[in-house]
Amino acid sequence: MKNTKERPQIKCAVFRLQHGSLILPRNLMAELVTVEQLESSGLPGILGWLGWRERQVPVVSLESLCMLGDGVLQTSSNCLILHTVSGVDELPFLALQVQGGLQTVEIGEDSLRDDYSGNTQRCPYVARQVRIAQLVCFIPDLPAIEASVAEVLQSLSA
Repeated sequence: MKNTKERPQIKCAVFRLQHGSLILPRNLMAELVTVEQLESSGLPGILGWLGWRERQVPVVSLESLCMLGDGVLQTSSNCLILHTVSGVDELPFLALQVQGGLQTVEIGEDSLRDDYSGNTQRCPYVARQVRIAQLVCFIPDLPAIEASVAEVLQSLSA
């Protein structure tokens, strides 16, 4: 009888973007919402504001932050509301623009393979680009994204 130790699995959600896919741990997700219209922000890096559960949540696009797309909210787009990880009191939630619904996967330590094929420039808001089976996914650098949004919000209140 073999004594094989099971490696921990992390439940993750995969979302389509305009130019690729995004993967995040499920425990960071607060809610996936369909958005018809955002309140405009006029701030760099913030697409707009989403009214969610009696609070205003800034919406960003990983693609516009990485200069891979136009950063315009699509009609009936989806926004992924995330719990922030940086501990900034003024930013308890952040919304990322995504396409379609979510696919759930369980990821183990040996499931992710770095994949930088076709990635001509490194985006400071992407922690890793990985391949899960045949799907290439971006793992966002949430602390960097949150720091960027917090800096914009701080300049607004100054």
